[in-house]
Amino acid sequence: MSDDRQFGGLSASGRATEATSAFVGRTAETAELLKALSEVRAGSGRAVAVTGEPGIGKSTLLAAVATRARAAGIPVVPVEAVADAQPRPDAPLVVVVDDLHALHQEEIALAERVMRSTVTSPSLCLFGYRPRQLPAGSAESLARAVAAGLLATVPLGPLSREEAAELLGDPLRADTLYDDALGNPLYLKALGTRGPAYDQAVTAILGELAGLDEDALTAVRAAAVLDGPFQPELLAAVADLGLPATLEALDMLTHLDLVRPAERAAHLAIRHRALSEVVYERVPPSRRHAMHRRADTELARRTAPVTLRARHVAQIADPSRPDHATTLISAARSELFDSPSAAVDHLEAATALLSEGAEHGYEAQVLLARARMLSGKAADVRTLLDTLRSAITGPHEAAALADSSRLERHRGRHTEAGAMARAGLAAMTEHNGAIAAALHVELADHAYAVRDYESSRHHAETAAALARGHRDRAGESHALAQAALASLFLGDQERARRQATAAADLVDAAGDSLLSTNLDALLQLGMTEGMLERLDDAERHLQRAAALCGRTGQVYIEPNILTVLSNTQLRSGRLRAALATLDRADAITAGGGAPVTEAIIAMVRAEALFWQGGRDQKTWQASAARALESVDGSRASWAISVRCFHAELTLHADQSNAAQARWLLLDAAGGDELPRVAGWRKPRWCAALARAAAAVSDSAATAHWAELAESCAGQLPSPGRRAFAHRARMWDHVVRGDIDSALHSAQQAVEGFAAGEERIELCRTLLDAAEVALSVGRTQEVADWLDRAEALAGRCGSAQLADTVARRRHELTDQTRSLAPEGPWGLLSGREREIARLVSKGMTNQRVAEALFLSVRTVETHLRQIYRKLGVANRASLTHVLLTKGGQNP
Repeated sequence: MSDDRQFGGLSASGRATEATSAFVGRTAETAELLKALSEVRAGSGRAVAVTGEPGIGKSTLLAAVATRARAAGIPVVPVEAVADAQPRPDAPLVVVVDDLHALHQEEIALAERVMRSTVTSPSLCLFGYRPRQLPAGSAESLARAVAAGLLATVPLGPLSREEAAELLGDPLRADTLYDDALGNPLYLKALGTRGPAYDQAVTAILGELAGLDEDALTAVRAAAVLDGPFQPELLAAVADLGLPATLEALDMLTHLDLVRPAERAAHLAIRHRALSEVVYERVPPSRRHAMHRRADTELARRTAPVTLRARHVAQIADPSRPDHATTLISAARSELFDSPSAAVDHLEAATALLSEGAEHGYEAQVLLARARMLSGKAADVRTLLDTLRSAITGPHEAAALADSSRLERHRGRHTEAGAMARAGLAAMTEHNGAIAAALHVELADHAYAVRDYESSRHHAETAAALARGHRDRAGESHALAQAALASLFLGDQERARRQATAAADLVDAAGDSLLSTNLDALLQLGMTEGMLERLDDAERHLQRAAALCGRTGQVYIEPNILTVLSNTQLRSGRLRAALATLDRADAITAGGGAPVTEAIIAMVRAEALFWQGGRDQKTWQASAARALESVDGSRASWAISVRCFHAELTLHADQSNAAQARWLLLDAAGGDELPRVAGWRKPRWCAALARAAAAVSDSAATAHWAELAESCAGQLPSPGRRAFAHRARMWDHVVRGDIDSALHSAQQAVEGFAAGEERIELCRTLLDAAEVALSVGRTQEVADWLDRAEALAGRCGSAQLADTVARRRHELTDQTRSLAPEGPWGLLSGREREIARLVSKGMTNQRVAEALFLSVRTVETHLRQIYRKLGVANRASLTHVLLTKGGQNP
């Protein structure tokens, strides 16, 4: 009987999944244990220890293997039953010893005797234990057994991200929790959405508390209330136990691995946040309140930072204690950018304590609005700011208007944002450099949105000077990046590059804590660097911004950052990375984002899906359709761009759609001069329109689009913009039959896209050049172009481009065979002919090398060239071509 049938369809290679239905992953570990089970059935004994952290899946794996053993008719018994079992000298037996670390010494001794018995009997001894909790004597004994080959160990590590997603059934939620949960199945389930998996995790965690005495239970509850590292003296005060009893309780908790040493010296902490949350939620309300009160009293006595006290004050907030409100407001001020969600909690508790007109009332409301904005609660912010603006005048009005302007900008409402920023400057009654700089930043953004680049640069440079004056490096870098973008559109590329470099220098020298106060700086810098075709720098800064969003919880700006990042990755040809970034953006917006954000996310996804994958058009088409639904007739610049990209994709998908694509593009852009499109985008759409015109041999149209592209590229002379103009001119030359000039323009476009790091466009242009050359029977250099395009397609992960490369290669092969006067032999050099002749006679590379006095490597190199030139894949195909189509070897 085969192993597959013995173990219910699960072989030692782990191919089947029946035995693993109760858990996720662990394929290699399962295979190791099933191999041991096979050996036992064959008459050999084995001892295997499955080790790992609490909750990592040891018991689940042992149970699954035990189930397979029973299905194969092998008895499975616990260690304590071994002494009572009937003798079975030749019959296989499985002994499972789970939680070895928790057994009494005599039980451990029995388990070790069973382990040693596997040398002489067909038994499988399966241990499961936590190395951290194993008694020292047992650890030493097991180490000797491993060294002697008596015991094999199977350590369980974290699940992979993919396995975590499978475990939770929610890839996006799993990705969010993965790092915090350390890839541990127990923690993933405990931190996940409430449901059966969560309940299972809670039951397991509560099971760890089951044997605690009253003092230990009180101590672990107090540790959960403190919610972080603590010293024993502080825990004693919060638990109200006294230090000796607390220390004794901590001895028990550390022995059970519920409490561990923290990174801070002389501090301890609950093993993981997941345990702390489960314990905290089950502290009786009266005890929880008393513990929070004692925690605040003790922390205040120690003059601890207000951020440590705020958690406790919020739980015992008393309107008759004015210091409670001020403590919460002070803590929120400190946590505003590092943890805006915590700031919201503190401020909501504070405002509930304050009566109308109370001191600090306005500050609490403004801070609450900012915290809600940073944490992504935009609807609440708008309502709150409207209320504040209608009630506030005087020195606070400008600050409120600056916040309102920033909020409207992030919602894509640039007109409203500009109006509020202008009102804010008018409302300033005294000099405040920080508020003035913020208002000029908003005005610079508004001016850019309406294409008033002179005003945009003026406001941005004013903001940079103001920020520099009060040493706000993040604000200065934000403003310099804005100024650089305006300079670029004013045709002053040298100034633009200089300002962008200065902004990047400021950002790169700044720490995360500083940049977290102004993530707009990183976003603006990434956008500007993308426009300047510094794509690697743009991605680096945008990745940093995205990481800070995740770390601090500043959700309000994260969709915009991820949208720009995904587009940067798409332009660089990093399709898989772009789609992963878009998945993260979708998880954040979840249908509730601004129309501009949702539309751009959907269109970037459509383009990435199109280039990634081949023949199935339904996925990218569905995403493009969602983008168009979000546009909904808008004439905003973002809506026009979405429609133009859709038209371009329509042309890429099928050249027979040229007329439809032309109509879609012109309808979106407003006519033959593309008046609705920003000048820097026109070269791209002109190239697409020139391609569509070439498809119907419209020479007047190709000339118009080439001239317009060249005119616009001259106003913004970056390599990428010029490359699109060169590609437009290429199609004009094609229609006029000037192939030499067409290929020269193609070469110029290739150089421009290579300089701008735009790999998708570079690959497309190489393929277009190959198409043009082959259309008139010119094969010179085409093979090299296709080699380069193939490498780019592979690097980008683009099946779409790879398929096109393959088609062009077939066309090249057909043409070169037909054009060569001597058949295939005419395509080969003299040395290649010699090698091909010998290979076609059945000689190996080694024999060919000996016959021609060459190295084997040289023969292999020539052979690859022969295959490429003749369009064949192996020796058999080469022989067939030479014999059937080759004529005579000259």
